Amino acid sequence: MQEVLLSCVIGAAVMRSLWLLVGLARVIPVHLRARTRRWALPEVLAFAELPIFLALTASLVVWPPPKPSPSLLALFGAGLGAMLGLAGVALSLWAIATTVRRRVILDAGHFVKEEHPLVTTGAYGFVRNPMYLGLILIWFGLAAALQKPVLLFMAIAYVVPVFWFYIRAEERMMATAFGAQFEEYRFRVGRLLPRVRRRTV
Repeated sequence: MQEVLLSCVIGAAVMRSLWLLVGLARVIPVHLRARTRRWALPEVLAFAELPIFLALTASLVVWPPPKPSPSLLALFGAGLGAMLGLAGVALSLWAIATTVRRRVILDAGHFVKEEHPLVTTGAYGFVRNPMYLGLILIWFGLAAALQKPVLLFMAIAYVVPVFWFYIRAEERMMATAFGAQFEEYRFRVGRLLPRVRRRTV
């Protein structure tokens, strides 16, 4: 059972790595065509996470974790990790499907395309940053399933603060590009956690 749960969370990491590779292949041409683009410290710090995650995923595929301990704690960790990892993938796929329906392709980096609409429905009506929430869930899923303190430390001390910094920079760019429309959206929908009670303007 634990081996199946571990396979689920590793599979979640593989899925995220695949769409990362596609995004990285598109990043330069997409940014060259964007009407607004941004490269500063938040982007550099966030982009450093990409090779780390890809290397971690490759190591898990090439050198699978050893046979898990039969303890209840290990089983709980594997179950929690699989749940978080699969939730992260599901949320990310929901975000991708939402944007595809609006004829927007998600690409890596901070930019606003010429034809870029402000997407506020579907996954983006749940939280403003579903892709970033998804990747954070995958990081915590890996830490829980593999029971590696170093991964938990990476998630808490690096991934969460760096992406919070990155999101704030992105939202300043979106506020400049979309003005009052984005301000109304920001007031109504939570950044990374869904609001229990939706606020109204």
